[in-house]
Amino acid sequence: MISALEAAQLAKSAYTDQPTFGAEKSAARAVMYRGNVVGFPGTNNIACWLADLDAIAEHVPSMGKMHCGFWSAFREIAQPLMALPQVDVTLGHSEGAALALIYAAQRCIAGKPPKAVYAFEPPRISADDTIASIFRSHGVQLVLTQNGEDIVPMIPRLLENWQHPGPIMKIGKPSAPFPNIEDHAIERIIAALTN
Repeated sequence: MISALEAAQLAKSAYTDQPTFGAEKSAARAVMYRGNVVGFPGTNNIACWLADLDAIAEHVPSMGKMHCGFWSAFREIAQPLMALPQVDVTLGHSEGAALALIYAAQRCIAGKPPKAVYAFEPPRISADDTIASIFRSHGVQLVLTQNGEDIVPMIPRLLENWQHPGPIMKIGKPSAPFPNIEDHAIERIIAALTN
């Protein structure tokens, strides 16, 4: 198992490391680390922004009501990811956190649950408690963070009862006393976990 700090450092590396799965300019890409850790980079291109904004709830069999953009992005690389024999940890930041959660839930459904998911500053991914139930029933350790007053873990919120699959752990000191995007930076998450 790895620590939250190590996971955050890998989440940062996922932004610049060559994808093992998917294309660099897509919303669907992942990096294999240490043979059993899969990291997903967050939003850093137009395809990612389009996936982020596609916040319509889509019913996905066995997964419940899912964020359409994140589910569509995951499906693009699902086949090679699901073929991996063992994945102990999934991790990511921002959109990458959403994909790490979706991938971990899919592995649970396939009978190959990871031990842990590190989701740094995740947006909400589901509009019901199906994924939360999946993680509970498989004993997956969830680490979901909100640094300071980062606004990203608070979205989306319109039209559906969007929710996280587990409790959010508050870390770090806010850069402002109101919801903001500055607290979202992966460097700030690493600094908060270091302190």
